[in-house]
Amino acid sequence: MKSPAYYLRRMTEIGIGGVLSNAFLSLRHKAWAGSQSIWWGMRSRRPPGDPEFLSKTTGKWDSVQSLLRHLANRPGSSFVFPHDAQSASAALFKEKQPEYVANVISTADAICRNEIHLLGQTYRFPQGVDWHTDPVSGFQWPFWHRSRYVSYLYSARRSADLIVYWELNRHHFLITLGIAYWLTNDVKYVNAFGSLTQNWIEKNPLQHGMNWYYPLEVSIRLLAWTAAFQFFRASPAFMERCGSAFIKSLWQQADFLSGHLQIARTKKDTPNNHLIAELSGLFVVASAFPEFASAQAWRETALQFILQQADGQVYPDGMHREQAIGYHRFVLELMLLVLMRCKRDALPQERDLAPRLEKMLEYLLFSVTPAGTVPTWGDTDYGKALGLGLEKDFWDVRPLLSTGAALFNRADMKYVAQNLDPETLWLLGPDASNQWDALRARAPESASGRFPHGGMYIIRDSWSPDTDVAYFRCGPFGLGGAGYCAHAHCDLLSLVLWINGQPLLVDSGTYMYSGEWRGHFRLTHSHNTVMVDGVHQGDPKRFFGWTRVSNAECDRWDENSVSGRMTPVNGVELRRRIFHPQPGVWELTDSAKCGERGAHRLEWFFHLAPGLEVVVGEHVCSIVKDSRQIGTISIPDGGVRFEKRSAWFSYDYGVKLPNAQIYAVWEGELTETDADFQWRFDFTAGATDTGAINAKSA
Repeated sequence: MKSPAYYLRRMTEIGIGGVLSNAFLSLRHKAWAGSQSIWWGMRSRRPPGDPEFLSKTTGKWDSVQSLLRHLANRPGSSFVFPHDAQSASAALFKEKQPEYVANVISTADAICRNEIHLLGQTYRFPQGVDWHTDPVSGFQWPFWHRSRYVSYLYSARRSADLIVYWELNRHHFLITLGIAYWLTNDVKYVNAFGSLTQNWIEKNPLQHGMNWYYPLEVSIRLLAWTAAFQFFRASPAFMERCGSAFIKSLWQQADFLSGHLQIARTKKDTPNNHLIAELSGLFVVASAFPEFASAQAWRETALQFILQQADGQVYPDGMHREQAIGYHRFVLELMLLVLMRCKRDALPQERDLAPRLEKMLEYLLFSVTPAGTVPTWGDTDYGKALGLGLEKDFWDVRPLLSTGAALFNRADMKYVAQNLDPETLWLLGPDASNQWDALRARAPESASGRFPHGGMYIIRDSWSPDTDVAYFRCGPFGLGGAGYCAHAHCDLLSLVLWINGQPLLVDSGTYMYSGEWRGHFRLTHSHNTVMVDGVHQGDPKRFFGWTRVSNAECDRWDENSVSGRMTPVNGVELRRRIFHPQPGVWELTDSAKCGERGAHRLEWFFHLAPGLEVVVGEHVCSIVKDSRQIGTISIPDGGVRFEKRSAWFSYDYGVKLPNAQIYAVWEGELTETDADFQWRFDFTAGATDTGAINAKSA
């Protein structure tokens, strides 16, 4: 409840008419939410009976059990994965992917014990899973109609982060149980699946609880349910135990999703990965269950808007416009599911989707580090479409490149992927193994790459594991411009750098989507860039979005140099140039000028990879690893002060690690003539001290 002082202050700001208007709108919303809560409260207490549910199908079945028997007899490839014969698929995976098979069975056995692995951590539920409690903090979400969460979600009353909670309710672990059942025929996996899904259905009635709030979450859960159903549908134990409740709930969730797509909610939204996720889930469900009466309409609507969003959210060079590589991966995985279905059904839309997705894969191809991962640009919630890879490193994109190699006959993607991934076998079917074997791996023709629409420039010596590679972020701030850009960070003109196959400068990552640390990882000081006069590259909203944003533009690029400039701040024009004269050496020049002479302040931030230490010398920093100097970073002359600081790096959600930061500052007068600040990174043999360095001095 707000205090009287608040209303008096607002009255002086917007007048009594404005206060009354806002009060009326607030009361109207509360009345609407209350009526929705009452109506859906009555509906949710009575799950649909068989006649009501069957009336929502194409009308060919006299009972739910007859519908389930029909679904059990359909070819497996008519659902999500192009696999028809259970025994043949099991034999294929046991022959080609024995380690994966062992991992699946071990993970599924743990799930049977209510031990579920989520975002790098294992959570145990000895009393059964509580679908309304955050596994990390123990915070219990109030059980309301979904309309009541609008003002609650980001208020002070909420004391828990949502990501792990929602990851639990996305139900990717149900697919793991399904795969384990296909591999072993062990009914214990059917029983675990039945217990978990039936309990979820009972505890999450229609439109009640946080698991109905975001249509995105409903969609990802539907993908998991549809994929798992393919594995369990023919099991007598499944049909008897929970088949009827499962198929009814799946229909309810799909029907809900169809009426709550992002396109239908508000004109103020900027469609982003949420909409593509919602549309992809609806398309997959509609394609897998044409027996639902609305399936054809769902499928046509979803496919129409997916094609629109592929154009609207993905640049022609393949970069996703949100400027967050984790969401680039998420969107790519979702649209690959759509593309594979279009191919199987010979839909003409395949011709429109395939080139765009191949471009998205090319962006990942050139973004790969010597370790097979990608830099942690922008936000991420570590979301995946299906989670078939279990708990593989989220930032390792080689499984996607494996799929790209087999799907698009790309020898260069096979070269970087190195191995046929089990995800590829599931998505493309048994023939993927032969396609992979017939493809002769070949390194990409170019080592470096540029993506001018999205603003990513990559300079690489070669595709060998000990190569140097730099990633330079120089383009649009994010999707939607000022007021939006939900998942962008202040990382313009930022540099991520690997030298001799090892990480040197890293992007700091995301850490969490709530709490006091949320802003820290988004702002300029958490990236390897320059800040002018203490002004960040954007003004952040509380959790997502920015009210003011900068942009950057590249003015020169070749295979060993790149330069770009950023939107002026306080009249200061900033330009960064990167030059790579030889392996092990990188030169960085920052130039600043101002049309109107005046005093200004420049600050630099360089975030070193965890495990590296800094020894500060006179105009030079020695970089130390395992008590040995591996290189030096020379500091600009001209009054630049510098020091070593402690910083934070986050590679996994909710986990932050300490790392070293080199911080530098210059204060002085800028004129219309460039003031140049030159940095040199030297990691050649001549800059390496073969003697040991006392790590404590670092």
